[in-house]
Amino acid sequence: MRTSGYGTHPDHIAGLLAAAGDAVIVLTYAEDRAFAGVSLNRFASVNSTRLDWQGVEVLERSEEFGGDGLREMVRRYGEEGELVVVFWGDQVVPAVALETEAVAAHAEMVVGSCYECWLYFTDGHVLIEFQDGEGFVAARVPN
Repeated sequence: MRTSGYGTHPDHIAGLLAAAGDAVIVLTYAEDRAFAGVSLNRFASVNSTRLDWQGVEVLERSEEFGGDGLREMVRRYGEEGELVVVFWGDQVVPAVALETEAVAAHAEMVVGSCYECWLYFTDGHVLIEFQDGEGFVAARVPN
């Protein structure tokens, strides 16, 4: 199993980790890959960092790309207490898991920590993609 480099730079999300405190779980490489297997990896990609939305149930597209936009989507698609896994565009930053309320409370830090990320809602099987400057896409994860 290739783990070289995974999670070696949690400093990129240090603000989020400090603000969320005990509400955030930093995932191991094995946990990251397990959650990716039931979410991100079920989508085709357009290139190495963009998902292909053709043939999947797109729930919403938003040109908003700030914390307020993410907060609204998290509240719309996440249930209270639902676990949300945040994958970053670079594997050197470890994936994290938080409940929806914590993601909503720290939405500015989530989008401010990266140029791209994906949020997987584990109960609702919804994935939100964030691309800085372009906005959000929410879609149902294909079976």
